[in-house]
Amino acid sequence: MVELIDVQAGFGGLAAGVREGVSAEELVAELRRHRISRAVTRITPDGIDFDAVHSNETLYEACRKFPELIPCPIVLPAQCGDVPPESEQVSQAIEFGAGAVVLRPGPDQWLPERWVAKPLLEALQAACLPVVCLFRLVPLPLVAAMAQWAPKLPLIVAEVPYNQNRNLVPLLQTFPNVHLSLGNNFTAHRGIEFYVEKVGADRLLFGTGLPTSEAGASIGQFLYSDLTEENQRKIGAGNFLRLQEGICR
Repeated sequence: MVELIDVQAGFGGLAAGVREGVSAEELVAELRRHRISRAVTRITPDGIDFDAVHSNETLYEACRKFPELIPCPIVLPAQCGDVPPESEQVSQAIEFGAGAVVLRPGPDQWLPERWVAKPLLEALQAACLPVVCLFRLVPLPLVAAMAQWAPKLPLIVAEVPYNQNRNLVPLLQTFPNVHLSLGNNFTAHRGIEFYVEKVGADRLLFGTGLPTSEAGASIGQFLYSDLTEENQRKIGAGNFLRLQEGICR
């Protein structure tokens, strides 16, 4: 059976009008139900989440309790001194077992410009710690800019709709450090096969979008795709594990 590691999952957050979010226990139950071995996990939904420090504390506490959860904490520029220096944030994330980090320029009130983000990107690149770039928070032009600013830093674009194919294909073909999560809301007829043909299987990562989305759609799309077993193993877990081996721990 092909191992599945979900690079696009979360728990604990709230959206406007939502009084109770999905707990870590509920997320883990879904992972086990779908036989997903582990999940790169952040606080989601993040609609009204504006305290990065508190979110990371909540995340780390849950990930200590559940080995299925791989933390994906928030990192942010530190020029104001209200959070530790960028290198310390990265070191702490790695110490707590992070498999990736997430950037949220809008909610965390910083401009996605090189003169703001340079120290953070340098610290992340030095550690080769993958960065999750959510389409609604880190649009593709910014992903391209960061891929140029930090060419050895693995970037994982996620929540990309299928109608971005004309932009996403050249992005992946131009920048070898950019990867694509196949979770929600990436859905297209034979879309996985299309990207394997265009950029190869090594740049694709399995994801679901839990708990915002039901995992079955992503699992069905992936497991019933017309891929070789080798490529399924790469996308299901192997590519993510390879990125983990590159982290300077």
